[in-house]
Amino acid sequence: MNNRDQHESALPLGFIYEGELVDANGEVIRRFADKNLIPQSGINHVVGLLRGATELVPAWYVGVYEGNYVPSSATTAADLQAGAQESTAYGATSRPEWVDSYDGVQLISNIENRAEFTFSAAKRIYGGFLVSSNLKGGNSGVLLSIARFSSPQDVPAGSTLRLGLSITIISA
Repeated sequence: MNNRDQHESALPLGFIYEGELVDANGEVIRRFADKNLIPQSGINHVVGLLRGATELVPAWYVGVYEGNYVPSSATTAADLQAGAQESTAYGATSRPEWVDSYDGVQLISNIENRAEFTFSAAKRIYGGFLVSSNLKGGNSGVLLSIARFSSPQDVPAGSTLRLGLSITIISA
């Protein structure tokens, strides 16, 4: 096993997206969970932080996309509109902030304060993302994570999609 393989098996890094679809009456219709892809732009940002070469991002924002798009390691925030087709059919004027907490051991998560998207139109949502820009429909910033859901989520108008994003840092 080479050095790279040893490191990849010791510290797999990625977010888990935990979703809930809630109807207009507040009843949970379904739940789902999927793993993400940390694209090269996200890896470069984390590496820059560890090496002291990158500025801290003051806040991260959650978005969802409606294009039948398969992200790759080359995906960047510039691809969120033309490729992934970010969904903007929800009530908020900007992307919801990822309001996370740290358990003091290894888990960083917003599961207790999920990002919420209350849809004004019926949409099929293929995935979600975590980016440094709050601009709804924007295509700039650092794309830290993007996930294509294993099954598209059909979201009726008036319902709310809640997304919790968690990352676990495991000591080797």
